[in-house]
Amino acid sequence: MIRVIESQSTERLVDSPLAIAAQIVETIGPRPSGSISEAKTAAFLDARLRQSGLRLSAESYHALHAQGYDGIVYGMLAVAGVIGFYWTPLVAILVFAACCGAIFLTLWYGTELLNQRILSQNVIATRAAEGVMRWRLVVLAPLCSPPAVGRGVLALGAGLTGRITRTLAATLLLLLGIAAAAPFSFEVRLWLWYVQVAPAVALLIQGIAALVVRRAPATPGAISYAGALATLICAAAHLRNLRQTELWMIGVGAASSSSGIDDLLRRYPFEPQQTLFVGLDGIGSGELCYLAAEGALRPQQADPLLLHLAAHVVDSGQAAARPRAYRGITLAGMLRRRGLRTLGIASLDQYGRIPYRNERDDDISRLDAAHLDNSVRLIVGLARSIDTTR
Repeated sequence: MIRVIESQSTERLVDSPLAIAAQIVETIGPRPSGSISEAKTAAFLDARLRQSGLRLSAESYHALHAQGYDGIVYGMLAVAGVIGFYWTPLVAILVFAACCGAIFLTLWYGTELLNQRILSQNVIATRAAEGVMRWRLVVLAPLCSPPAVGRGVLALGAGLTGRITRTLAATLLLLLGIAAAAPFSFEVRLWLWYVQVAPAVALLIQGIAALVVRRAPATPGAISYAGALATLICAAAHLRNLRQTELWMIGVGAASSSSGIDDLLRRYPFEPQQTLFVGLDGIGSGELCYLAAEGALRPQQADPLLLHLAAHVVDSGQAAARPRAYRGITLAGMLRRRGLRTLGIASLDQYGRIPYRNERDDDISRLDAAHLDNSVRLIVGLARSIDTTR
């Protein structure tokens, strides 16, 4: 087990990464975005990083809930429009057009129109470089834990698949409505009216799935994301003497939305060339990976320097990991889309997914102590490699 000094004044040894993760999972428990439990996790992280000698600040902001009520409203409007189409086709077509336009906007901007604002926070810890600063290293990990829902419901209700399906169904419904109002024979128009049921029902099913995701309880969150927070805490305790690197350790609230990242960049407009971001995602079991690319439709490549240094840490035997592409988006991916220099680190299974994410049994039994120790060594080795880079 990795044992690190927690406080120079008391010379007390900090818990292992596994013990820290266990405190988060078993003492605090599930941590929905914007909840009291997420705030308790922020306070826990604050206390731990203070003990490692970092300067702390906690900054609150209003975030949007990961999932709004848009889907169920569109589904109900679509079904109502199909029912009323027989008597008032023009009104129904206007309803279809409004739904289609709103759905396209939510897909394009990656947000929801009918959403709830929640109060969340970022925990920001800093340590100045001992000499002249050449680099700024920002390590991030989520404070919350994800909802406990099946992969299919999650993909349809909150993922990119659901957004695309919803957009296609709304577009098809609008086209069918226009066609059914065209000067065809009565039989053809009646048949087109019947066919409208399929995309309308698809919109309703997608809306129900989104509502299930919104109302689902949070998982215990051992791998996602107590393991990442434990890695961050233990790595911070090791990194006391970086000569030319300013260290930032950040716990991000409401991590499933971009609100925490947006607030961070608004408050701290980091210089993009000398600031390097490392995002920790689900960590605790499986294969530890540094993510060469993130995203499904538009993969974002990781920063070449960070990829090179991560490979150097692995090749030198300091830690065991390998590069892989990830079809999802981590905190690092969100930052990369804003043009910043980033690298994501996560544990992936054989299918390229975070193990046990969104599952009710993502508890402390899923964490592997050696895996967590290895992740700490990777972060520490990467930080020290950055510190010696000119």
